[in-house]
Amino acid sequence: MIGSNLKTIRAVTLFTACLALMLCAFAGMKASAQDSWSLRLSEKEGELEHTGDPMWSKWLMWDIGYQRMVDRNMPYIEIMNAATSVDPITQFHLTIGDNRFNFAPVTGSNVAVVGSTTPTAVVNGSTTNNGDELVVNFGNGGILPGQIARFKIKLGVDPSFAATYAASFGSSLPDYRTVLFDMNGINVYDGFKVNNSSADNATASVVFDTDIQSNKNTFPDETVPNGQFFNNIIRNYSQTDMVNLFELQGAVVPEPTGIGLAMMGVAALVLRRNSRTRLVG
Repeated sequence: MIGSNLKTIRAVTLFTACLALMLCAFAGMKASAQDSWSLRLSEKEGELEHTGDPMWSKWLMWDIGYQRMVDRNMPYIEIMNAATSVDPITQFHLTIGDNRFNFAPVTGSNVAVVGSTTPTAVVNGSTTNNGDELVVNFGNGGILPGQIARFKIKLGVDPSFAATYAASFGSSLPDYRTVLFDMNGINVYDGFKVNNSSADNATASVVFDTDIQSNKNTFPDETVPNGQFFNNIIRNYSQTDMVNLFELQGAVVPEPTGIGLAMMGVAALVLRRNSRTRLVG
């Protein structure tokens, strides 16, 4: 009887220790779950810097059509780390969406160039999967809670699709609104078919503090007024074409950490053994 009681005491003690470790593990998981971020995307860096300012919007709108084509081939991305986050953002991932295109160098071999409105941000870009995924590392401690970083990217055409693209759109540059998602739900590279699926849309995610992966957010098929102007369809100077701005919201999806899973397994084992001890006693 005494031996049985000692087994029970040891089991309860071990279970208590496991429970304490589990609470510590889940406390860490809860902290990471507070991390959230947002992405904004526009062909004009000034639209990101001066969002909602009607004078800036009007000024940015009155460029020439050719310049807008160039800008929409090299859009700006803004990454914001929420003020409520507890960890810095150290890395950003973006898939191409339509895999007949790729992420190309903006200047030289640089596939991500820091914007003039966030000059202290340190960005180092690279690509994987034959240029279909952009990876941007943020140096100098990353993007801290409440801070932002803006950088420019560029879209290229895959060699295997270059001839087909040229036959339909000449020497024009692909528009980010037709590559990262289907503007107004229309895939212009498949015979202007209406596409109700987001399977060919870009996904974005970030990494907090080098090892906390956020959820992957997929761009929706955005509704765009005056969406008739893209690629080689260039507006006349007298025509209106508002500068676009698109947003995504993201957060960390909490999952049990390795230690949390291990402790849950140990706790279950302890409970099972404890149950057996009581039955034998």
